[in-house]
Amino acid sequence: MLSYQLDSIFYFIGETVVILGLFFLLSAIIGSVLVIYSYKTGHFVAAGLMLVIVSVLESPIKSVLKLTKINEDIVDDVGIHLRNYINRKKFLRVPKEERIIFIPQCLRSTKCPAKLTPEGIKCLNCGLCGIGEAKKYSEDQGYKFFVVPCSSFIKRIIRKYHPKAIVGVGCQMEIKEGIDMCHGIGLPAIGVPLSKSGCVATKLDWDMFRRIISE
Repeated sequence: MLSYQLDSIFYFIGETVVILGLFFLLSAIIGSVLVIYSYKTGHFVAAGLMLVIVSVLESPIKSVLKLTKINEDIVDDVGIHLRNYINRKKFLRVPKEERIIFIPQCLRSTKCPAKLTPEGIKCLNCGLCGIGEAKKYSEDQGYKFFVVPCSSFIKRIIRKYHPKAIVGVGCQMEIKEGIDMCHGIGLPAIGVPLSKSGCVATKLDWDMFRRIISE
């Protein structure tokens, strides 16, 4: 009798594992299709649900794309645009004077003469990179503009100035983490990905940056 009961339990567990495995596989395939569609068209289907799928099943979706010979990096690209899309309406309702822009220090010239302060790198507008011009353009519109070396500076500046919205520039991973962090504290955030990532001498499409912050 006991043996029969144990067999039944193990059978149920095995059956459940198989069903869950099939469910996650199907969800990953659906997620992959949605990612490809969004990447090619710029449109999102059920954006909130799609963000949950992409966030929870990011690794399986990337594996599915890799098996089909599709660049798995599009998952990160779509993830950023999806987060921006969801945050955009709330972001636009915030006056520019209550928004803060964070720029990573890796965009600086390797010959940058600016020094580190408690509020990040203080740009001297030396003309060796595009940050000085972008800072003036941003501040003319009302933004507060900071060049920061790490996330601890971002948290410190947010605590000090209490912005109502954030624009963050960075690599894909930094942007995803930053937007999710802002979501956790109730701040709408828009991410602007670097066109060339790295530790130094990175690149940004400054025209795209200006279009985004001008909204």
